[in-house]
Amino acid sequence: MLHRKRCVSSSAVVSAADSRTSVVPIVCALRPRLLRCSAICSAFLLLIPTKLSAQLSVVELRNGMRLGPGQLLETDTISTNPHARNIRSEVLAKPILIIDNGLTVTYVNKSPLTVARVSDSTTPPMELIEFPSAREVARSGTQPAIQGIMEISPFNQYGRRNFTFMTSRGPMSVLQGITEINPVYAKVEVLRTQTDQFEWDLRITPASIPRERLREILFKVLDPTKSGDWLRVVRFYMQAERYLEAREILTEAIERFPSDLAASRTLITQLDELYASQKFNEIKVRRQSGQRQLAAQLLLAFPESALPVETQVELEDQINSVKQEIALTDEVIKAFEAQVAKLPPADQQAIAEVVRELVDSVNLVTVTRLSDFQVLRRDASLSSESLVSYALGGWLLGSGAGIDNFAVAKSLIRVRELIREYLDNADLARRQQILAELQGEEGAQPEYLARLLATMRPPQSPSLPREEDLPGLFRLQVNRPGGVVVNYVVQLPPEYDPNQKYPCILGIPGRGDKPEVEVDLWCGAPIQGFRIGPATRRSYIVVSPDWMLPEQSDYQYTELEHDRILSCLRDAMRKFSIDTDRVFVTGHLEGATAAWDIAQSHPDLWAGAVMVSPGADKYILHYSVNVRAPKNGDVPLATYIVYGQFDGTRFTNEMGSAASEYVESPRYDSIVVEYRGNGRTRFPEECGRILDWMELSSHRRKRFPRSIETKSMRPGDRFFYWLEAPASTVVGNTYQFDPTDKSGFEARLLPGTVNGIVVSRIPSYRSSALIWLSPDMVDFNQPISISVGSNDRRVERASNSEMVATMLEDARQRGDRMHVFWQRVLIN
Repeated sequence: MLHRKRCVSSSAVVSAADSRTSVVPIVCALRPRLLRCSAICSAFLLLIPTKLSAQLSVVELRNGMRLGPGQLLETDTISTNPHARNIRSEVLAKPILIIDNGLTVTYVNKSPLTVARVSDSTTPPMELIEFPSAREVARSGTQPAIQGIMEISPFNQYGRRNFTFMTSRGPMSVLQGITEINPVYAKVEVLRTQTDQFEWDLRITPASIPRERLREILFKVLDPTKSGDWLRVVRFYMQAERYLEAREILTEAIERFPSDLAASRTLITQLDELYASQKFNEIKVRRQSGQRQLAAQLLLAFPESALPVETQVELEDQINSVKQEIALTDEVIKAFEAQVAKLPPADQQAIAEVVRELVDSVNLVTVTRLSDFQVLRRDASLSSESLVSYALGGWLLGSGAGIDNFAVAKSLIRVRELIREYLDNADLARRQQILAELQGEEGAQPEYLARLLATMRPPQSPSLPREEDLPGLFRLQVNRPGGVVVNYVVQLPPEYDPNQKYPCILGIPGRGDKPEVEVDLWCGAPIQGFRIGPATRRSYIVVSPDWMLPEQSDYQYTELEHDRILSCLRDAMRKFSIDTDRVFVTGHLEGATAAWDIAQSHPDLWAGAVMVSPGADKYILHYSVNVRAPKNGDVPLATYIVYGQFDGTRFTNEMGSAASEYVESPRYDSIVVEYRGNGRTRFPEECGRILDWMELSSHRRKRFPRSIETKSMRPGDRFFYWLEAPASTVVGNTYQFDPTDKSGFEARLLPGTVNGIVVSRIPSYRSSALIWLSPDMVDFNQPISISVGSNDRRVERASNSEMVATMLEDARQRGDRMHVFWQRVLIN
């Protein structure tokens, strides 16, 4: 399984989380068009990988992700398409590496460009508990096509449950039983009965079984009169990193067998230390994600003696660091107020509003904006005007602004207010007035404007949340052309501060799911009025649109669907402080299909794409080049795909072939995870590992790539990174095997000494091109050479007023204030 830090848990949290996921990883409502099991099993017989070694290994990818421990195998493809497999069978090389941990099989490309290192696992053997029910497992019979789940009973104390579902022949019910369990997975199989039965090996996580029921099941299969069996249960919970439960079991065991387990008393101290270390690691996660107030409270109250000696030093360092941050923040605020008090009354009045904002808003995170003031405040040669200017400049523009001119600082305040009004104003005439007013401001330089936009609070305020909703949950709507209203929800993380930037998950729900389902999956279902899911712990904003029309049953690959989904994200970006370099498009079921299509159609918007139980058809099959590394370039977009082994959609669309392409080539950054024995479901147990993947430093949006190689087959798919086709004229047939060569974009930035751009292919009338420029791409102080086909042009820097107009309108329309374009050039 993937290595990750576990969330700190209490018994209440564990119990609630278990009850939420107790019936999740089972084969869920598959479509009526699902092939019968005989055909399915025949296809799966083709998927026989090559075993490398029985030794468990850990795989470290070059993007920083660690996979395992698991058994390593190789294969040529994960596609279930016989035609695709016949083509690949002619190739002797097997480019895909498999890491099998018993619960999941994870596929990655095995090239050294993808895999950095493979090492033997040092993890001791897992405690495996076998059940007598293994002797009752059905070994024959044909698994029918599952059209829908009707009822699933809870596991009884013997680890058995009834599973009732609908088939083409009517309802069918089978008896399932746990046949073996270890800290990674529980193996659930169909047991022989006098009624319906067939062979089915389903894997679920032990955490999906309610806490008290799991303990009851374990002691039904083990002998509670034997001290050794109690120790087996303790080892089981320890290896699952459920230290609190391990301690409870061990304490009770010692009471029952005081003489047999006298030597085990020292293990209680070890468990206490492990549990304390687990909580300490959770505090560090919260602190690193920006929840500094919570982390500070927990650290200052943390019992140092509970930790191992070697960790106590780290705790002391963390506590000292927190105390220094608190002291520094208080000291800087007092010093700033003292310098403001020395200014003439007129100057104090001019900046009073921003001074109040700074004093009220600065915290343990945003105090870094005042780094210039902090370093220079004791310099006796600097005037109060200069020192206040350094502080205001840092607050308005960000750390290191270096503003020492009081007149410029005051102008920046006025410019920021005009910017805010411009971005939130639908009146064209007023926006033109604002542009005219900005021309007279010393602080309205493009360099200042870019930093103001990136640092300022969102220009719009959301509507007030409902009293009955959890803290941080907002229910919003956005109006689209034609009177269409799209509802969406936003869940903010704890300690949300509009002066900070937060990573974001755009969660697209499947058919029949409300946006709240996505919020619960990523942020955690409410427990006593709070959420403790992986996105909450990591301080992610979750945005989820209600995008499907009432009559809609599946994703339809239309631009109107793209608009309904993306308009919600853009609206959220105007209202909340979203880090646009760290927005991940995700989805489940039909929403996963939409996420896949949108990710490949607009790769410039995302830091990564996550698809859980997706389908794949039409444009998804042709647009994979859009997330593939161009020659001598970086991978544009990382992807993470999750599905169940018996997901019926793998046989009714090309999901397997499309996912296989991602891991067959090192030119993609992709992980594909298959849950053994599962069908089409949401796999909430994978969310924690996905968040670890999102946290990788390599998973950031590629905003200004040096080269562009993309395909476009819809008129609306005409903007990629910094290149736009003013009006796309080529529309490809999605059922063509090889669409027309004219249906794509190819362009590159020339080396800095040349300071130019070459567009070699663009699907527009007479090869016209709209090129958006930024200082990250070209040097505005030098002439810029632009070549589009046979049309060559030398472009000079636009005037400051033209740049300001372009920057503000770009931010207003796209909602992205972190990376605005400074100049636009139309080549006809």
